[in-house]
Amino acid sequence: MPDPNSQTVKLYREDPLLETFTATVLEVRELGDDGFGIILDRTAFYPEAGGQPADEGQLGEAEVFDVQEEDGEGSLDWQRRRDFMQQHSGQHLLSAVVLDEFSAVTRGFHLGEEESTIDLSVELSDEDLSHTQSRINNLVDLNLSISTRFGGRDDPAVKAARKPPPPGIEEVRLVDIEGVDSVPCGGTHLPSTSMIGGIHILAGGTGRAHGFFRLSFICGGRLRRRLSSLDRISAELSVKLTTSPESFAERFEDMEEQIKDLKREITDLRKALIPLRVSALLEGAEKVGSARIVMTRIDDLSPESLPILVSALTAHTDVIALVGAEVSGTGRIIFARGEDFDIDMGAILGEAATMLGGGGGGSSVHATGGGPNGEALDTVLFDSLTRVRTLLKGEE
Repeated sequence: MPDPNSQTVKLYREDPLLETFTATVLEVRELGDDGFGIILDRTAFYPEAGGQPADEGQLGEAEVFDVQEEDGEGSLDWQRRRDFMQQHSGQHLLSAVVLDEFSAVTRGFHLGEEESTIDLSVELSDEDLSHTQSRINNLVDLNLSISTRFGGRDDPAVKAARKPPPPGIEEVRLVDIEGVDSVPCGGTHLPSTSMIGGIHILAGGTGRAHGFFRLSFICGGRLRRRLSSLDRISAELSVKLTTSPESFAERFEDMEEQIKDLKREITDLRKALIPLRVSALLEGAEKVGSARIVMTRIDDLSPESLPILVSALTAHTDVIALVGAEVSGTGRIIFARGEDFDIDMGAILGEAATMLGGGGGGSSVHATGGGPNGEALDTVLFDSLTRVRTLLKGEE
């Protein structure tokens, strides 16, 4: 039986396109709730490393859900592996081109499930990114070979690579893209650039991250799926907007202007209705001595219309207005009075706003405030009405 402590042969280095393989189980370890760990004498499963996620697949009848490097028949989830190789090989081209064109050094790489990112030392403009994408896709079309080789740290090829190998690595694995790039890498790659299937740098996927310029990209199958999805969405929007995709932005701007116009019309209509609402509220006002008290909750007026209504009410010198509204769970209150009375509306509102969990301000004649406890608004209004009644009776 082979020695369990011997190094597992890494078949993915010899043939990254290998989908199935046979191997001898050297050791089985129980991992509790995580299942079992299996050590093989050789494997095509790539372990999580260098920014590339681990392979998944089958080992006999068992599911392989993680691969970590440690010193029956297995089959890879080939679609996943091929996808990761497209993204990883595409990243090598991308990093090589931005370095050559703009002296932008790749400081980080993340291979995600939906899209991937690299972090660059230099910020690139939209024009730079467009040029980069065009050049990479030209290199993809040239069907350049992608190969691997090993060398010591002092090997001239290793010293001339795009970046130095990690510390402690004596036997360095180089991934070469014919005439374009050579870099230390332990990951799996396609044998030619044409198999990358194209690259697209995502619009809106750029920005600053950890002090570097981050851009997002997709390659190969991801690019085709994204194009198919966008084409389907575009077709649906074309029908709904009755225009071609090239005119979407223009149609959107037109719709924005129409919405603004409608909002202005609604605001104007609401303002025009304020005198009618004021008349209705005055008709239902509570009489306490010589005062008319209007206590009401109005949730359908815009924030700018509510003060106008209150001012219209208290233009009548014998009116005291206690008006509230709830907007998105937040309680808003405006308390005001006509000039016939000497009640401190600011003090009353301050206590009411505290019950709403907030605060307010203003004068003894007109005060505004509110708080996040909008569910307490009705109670706050009724308590404030009771206090006003008491104060008015004290003035009699």
